[in-house]
Amino acid sequence: MEWVTVTRYIKTEKNRDLVEQYLQRNREHWEEVALDVGLDPEKNVRVQSDDKEARIEISAEMDLYFREEAGSWKAPEPTF
Repeated sequence: MEWVTVTRYIKTEKNRDLVEQYLQRNREHWEEVALDVGLDPEKNVRVQSDDKEARIEISAEMDLYFREEAGSWKAPEPTF
């Protein structure tokens, strides 16, 4: 399956805890969005994380759904 990054956080020593908080909240947001459009969150939303960065990704199928629907969408931006 192909994945599209919708949010990317760069980790530093000073912001690790904050990044984890934003990551959790943003992941929950995308899982709710997946449910709202009738997609399984476990199959359409994932988190990729290592020591330097964390990413929230959605499936190419979910991305295509939003690209074809009217309106706009954007993940909430962190403030740190």
